[in-house]
Amino acid sequence: MFRPETTLNGRALRREAIQLGVIAVASLAVLVFAGRIVQVIAGVVDGFVFVMTSIAAVVAWRGGGRGASIALYAAAPAVFLTLALANFLA
Repeated sequence: MFRPETTLNGRALRREAIQLGVIAVASLAVLVFAGRIVQVIAGVVDGFVFVMTSIAAVVAWRGGGRGASIALYAAAPAVFLTLALANFLA
């Protein structure tokens, strides 16, 4: 049986943090430098990442995950919701 909380090890968390950081920086660059259509696309992507990281936060919390996993997945939805709203409202 697959248990997603068993994948919350240090190596996977570092990789996930880097991936989320790259997406956030790219979205911020789109917000600052790109045109309206690209901002809307980035907003949709940010909304999707918001949903996925919200689910990951629940899995980390319910699975009794490590403190680092809970911290990462608790902060990420707020960051991506902010980016999504900023891209949609820019």
